[in-house]
Amino acid sequence: MNPETKPAPDFKYKPSAEYRFWLYDSEGIGMTYYWSKEKRDEAGNRAIQNYLDFDQWIDEVEYVCAGEVTHMAQLLNKRMRPDDLDEDEIDGDGISWADGMEWRGTYTLEPIPNPMLLDANGHRSIFDDIDK
Repeated sequence: MNPETKPAPDFKYKPSAEYRFWLYDSEGIGMTYYWSKEKRDEAGNRAIQNYLDFDQWIDEVEYVCAGEVTHMAQLLNKRMRPDDLDEDEIDGDGISWADGMEWRGTYTLEPIPNPMLLDANGHRSIFDDIDK
């Protein structure tokens, strides 16, 4: 198979706008993210069947759950370490930089974009607000 035409994996271990449908299976492979509800639900039903042991259900089957990611932690205000720190490793704005700290920023929970509204380059569409 040509690597350029390789199909996308059914699941990943990290969520994204494209892989927003999640499945948690505590006794299986943990938290996984799928590109469609259908793929997630297929995996969820397979996971549930793994809790059937000689016609008896294992209690942990009730921990299998699924959902859809709506928000993710996003880095805001990323700032790289300046080259001109003073002898106490403080920058011109009075901010102290710990030894070895390469960057700083703030993380916040932000909505992820609807993948149906992304263009071919993964940028938000001009129609992003239509479904709100």
